[in-house]
Amino acid sequence: MTSVSATELLDAWEAGWGRDPLRRGLALLAVARGTTRAAAADVPVGLRDRALFAFRAALFGTGVEAVSRCPGCGTDVDVAFDQRDLLAALPGPVSGQQVPDTVTVRVDGRDVPARMPTSADLAAVLDAGPPAPDEALAHRCAPTAPVAAVAAAWTAADPLLDLRIDLGCPDCAHTWEETFDIVAFLWAELDAWGRRTLHEVHDLARAYGWSEADVLALTPWRRRCYLGLVGA
Repeated sequence: MTSVSATELLDAWEAGWGRDPLRRGLALLAVARGTTRAAAADVPVGLRDRALFAFRAALFGTGVEAVSRCPGCGTDVDVAFDQRDLLAALPGPVSGQQVPDTVTVRVDGRDVPARMPTSADLAAVLDAGPPAPDEALAHRCAPTAPVAAVAAAWTAADPLLDLRIDLGCPDCAHTWEETFDIVAFLWAELDAWGRRTLHEVHDLARAYGWSEADVLALTPWRRRCYLGLVGA
């Protein structure tokens, strides 16, 4: 993963602003890998998410804190875990190098190859707006294989494609599974960081006459020190 500057992070935040989750994921992956969004679109979705987990760890740490809502009684439930534990508990491949680009599906006694889905595949399906997007995605990656068999082969090859966490309600004892979407979660963190950073730029530019580039060139520690002086 490339080293990312504050300016590059703000650029990624701007690139994803007002876009759908898929394009936000591409903006994040592009800056994480130091590549273009077009190149990022060809990365299999599981590898994309692994890269984003690593990117998140580098930016914000591995601890996850969130709030879910119990489907049984509507109580807000605090969720806290370490993403390293979540990933380590996955069955099958752990590192991106172990995830194949193509899996095999057995159809009528013969092996049919099925490509692992990429963001480009997802974009093509979502932009076309078919009535059954899951079927369209499977047919795009394996035109002659049954949809259910393709989906099962994908998940078996890379369980990160269907990442879920077990939750329980402290009030009513209801238990359930909830999907953990690294793109959405990382984007929310980046959004909060971006808004906070722009406020810092605004305050220091107004106080010292510095440009945005001047402020962003400071380390976060020095920025906090100057902000403390401004507020003194």
